[in-house]
Amino acid sequence: MMDSRFSNSDTESLEDYKFSFESYLDYSARIEIDQSNPWTNKLLDTVSVTESIYEFHKENGRTYHAYRAGSYYYPNDLLEVERLDSQYDILKIIMDGRSYLSPWSQENPPHRVLDIATGSGCWPIDMGDEFPESQIIGTDLSPIQNDLVPPNVQFIIDDATDEWPNGNEWCNFDYIHTRATFGCWADMLDQVIRPAFERLRPGGWMESQELMGLLECDDETVTDTNAFKRWCDDIVDVSESVDRPLPLAANLKKWYIEAGFTDVHEKVYKIPVNGWPKVPRLKRLGQLWHANIDNGLQAFSYALLHRVKGMTKEEIEVSFTLPPKETRLRMSRYHW
Repeated sequence: MMDSRFSNSDTESLEDYKFSFESYLDYSARIEIDQSNPWTNKLLDTVSVTESIYEFHKENGRTYHAYRAGSYYYPNDLLEVERLDSQYDILKIIMDGRSYLSPWSQENPPHRVLDIATGSGCWPIDMGDEFPESQIIGTDLSPIQNDLVPPNVQFIIDDATDEWPNGNEWCNFDYIHTRATFGCWADMLDQVIRPAFERLRPGGWMESQELMGLLECDDETVTDTNAFKRWCDDIVDVSESVDRPLPLAANLKKWYIEAGFTDVHEKVYKIPVNGWPKVPRLKRLGQLWHANIDNGLQAFSYALLHRVKGMTKEEIEVSFTLPPKETRLRMSRYHW
């Protein structure tokens, strides 16, 4: 299930959608740093990028971010970038080809935009293309974004869990955005939503397109003995034990209101996990989402279960926490 929250501070058909798992990330590229930019102020520890940032931690055949190493439990290698790109494409299908639900248009564009925990950077790139006069900034712990970006898009290595710095460049945003950041925060309200509220201009908007991170079912086709459900429940429990809870979406509306936002809207989407729906569009969507999860089982499992439960790679792969493919493919009617 995906929950999209958008608030201010005062169809395309699936058949026509060109879906691709291809990625054009060039790991040899480096992001040029504007040393005059207050985002890179050394006093703020918003890092000046050096070669050490690219010396990714290696663990169980995957790589992980070097900046603030260990604070995020999921990989940043090419396999994960490809999965993030495909996830972005799927979520855009769910939103009928849109990148946002906030009331922006060519007649009313956002001038200053901040995307927190941008991941592979697809969202800022799309926004930069759609609004060429806007200034779009994406922040993340990992420098894994494509180097081929619109001239109005900038990526910054930054840890949003830090206290947000002061300065004109950190204020008066028109639009602040998060998407699929589950597992990033100990406290999304205090680390992200409250600071964002303070840094928006009057009348600005914040939008969070977040996933529940839980497996749900509308009937009784999924029981506690289901291997995939056991895996999901185990990953959620471990994420909470390290203070990086996966379930976020159910609390977003309450958090937005507590932070002071008004005119808070909520829209909930069910995402089928396989091809069980009868409606062709939902069936295809479920198949795509199933492939995305299937490609991410290692990414979701390895670091959490190895670091927290002390499991070896082999133990993770043979245990119920990485269920066999034939079990995952059964037509149980579950959704996110």
